[in-house]
Amino acid sequence: MAPRRAEECPLKRVAAPGCRLPARLPSGEILTDITQKEWKLGSRLGCGGFGDIYLASDDVNKTVGQDAKYVIKIEPHHNGPLFVEMNFYIRVARQHMIKDYCQSQKISRIGIPTYEGAGSHVWKGERFRFLVIPRYGVDVGKLFVSSGRKLHTKLVNNLAVQMLDALEYIHSHGYAHADVKGSNIVLELNGQISNNPQAYLVDFGLAYRFKTAAGIHKPFVHDERRAHEGTLEFTSRDAHHGTHSRRGDMETLGYNILQWLCGKLPWEKEDGGMRSFCNPEEVHAQKEALLSDIPLFMRKCFPENKPPAAIMAYMKYIASLDFEAKPNYSYLRSLFNRGGKIERTPQSTVRRKRISDENNSCERPIKMPYLRERRPCKPVNGEGRITRNTQAAIEAEEFCWEEVLARHPDKLAKVIIQPINSPLTPPPSPPPQLLPSPPSLPTYAMLHVIQRMKDRQSGILKQKSKSYDHELKVKWMTPAMEEVAQLKRNKQSNAAKTTTMSPRLTRSRVAQQKRK
Repeated sequence: MAPRRAEECPLKRVAAPGCRLPARLPSGEILTDITQKEWKLGSRLGCGGFGDIYLASDDVNKTVGQDAKYVIKIEPHHNGPLFVEMNFYIRVARQHMIKDYCQSQKISRIGIPTYEGAGSHVWKGERFRFLVIPRYGVDVGKLFVSSGRKLHTKLVNNLAVQMLDALEYIHSHGYAHADVKGSNIVLELNGQISNNPQAYLVDFGLAYRFKTAAGIHKPFVHDERRAHEGTLEFTSRDAHHGTHSRRGDMETLGYNILQWLCGKLPWEKEDGGMRSFCNPEEVHAQKEALLSDIPLFMRKCFPENKPPAAIMAYMKYIASLDFEAKPNYSYLRSLFNRGGKIERTPQSTVRRKRISDENNSCERPIKMPYLRERRPCKPVNGEGRITRNTQAAIEAEEFCWEEVLARHPDKLAKVIIQPINSPLTPPPSPPPQLLPSPPSLPTYAMLHVIQRMKDRQSGILKQKSKSYDHELKVKWMTPAMEEVAQLKRNKQSNAAKTTTMSPRLTRSRVAQQKRK
């Protein structure tokens, strides 16, 4: 969630679930980052459910004014989003990394903020985490509302191209933004709001690593803990299942472009925005239904006008994209670079442009197919999510008690739910194959118990009287312990012999021995 200005914050702030609100730091406080560079706080610029944003300056000898070039995001050490964002900036957004990427791609800039500093700060016994980034101007969300909930087509095309460049850079480092929206797209500071502003994608608190350390794409796994993560009106279908990928960012960007062009998405209220008690499952079902029929989707978004050809081709391409596939960023940029007009060429002259990747390749198809039918992946515990697809299959199934009672009781108790494979919906991450379990390897103690049970059943093992000698003959005894046990046994045997061979001493016997 993008921070709001301090004057726009209500008197009673509400912390995000699982987080706590930070205390307000005084203006002029000095913070030291991990490189021992000092930063001076100014006035509070914005606030949110996780933390606050302050103006900042690297000149600690002067008062921080309203023309400060930097901002500092501060959250309590207990909160988590800023920790994720700090790691993203340190790994991806260093100045030399962005500069090298721009030189390799032969572009002048990329819409990603540069990392300036980060660290921890203690104030009145409470520990805070902070991040320093450049300061920017108004965000696109506020510009959209102030413009009557509609942006000019030329401005939308420009923003789409810049966000595609930014997402391509993020994806090339194995990250997905997972929360692309207008309030997270900011324009340059003190720049004129024209049809060609410089935009930057910010707020990486939900950034997700879709690749492992080995460079392999993570599989499609339903995660109930992260289901419906992000902003509900722009959440991708994959994010509704709790997972993220490159196509999820592309889909979320498409929803933003549609909103900027038509003013309202089909699942939003009449005046925009989501209802306070909106069911995320219903929103997910609408997105699944509309992306399976792109012409219907466009008619709902543009009921009176003809939809722009660029956004229609964009959504068709995203609807046909596989979960682990690399998007064709050049093709998508070309849709908006031509001002929304698509050049039609005969199929005989159309060539497919291949873009190689480490793991896969993506090519521009001649004819975009409609969205294949998607079914959610089954969770680990075997309890499937009920959607419109799985619900129809459950209702059509006929139940018969005779078939249930005819099954073996042991097999009936171990029901394994497997996803249905279909050529239209190949599961992005197939469940693990059911291999025969390897033979169990019992321990020595288990083998000893099993052998005693077998001997008792066959009658070989008889009740033996407990003796100290038997107890001392244990396999786990060390040589030193065996020696001590042997000495004890010898002492006991000698004492027994003495008691059996020598007669009992009495007074008469003692007197007889004295007489002798």
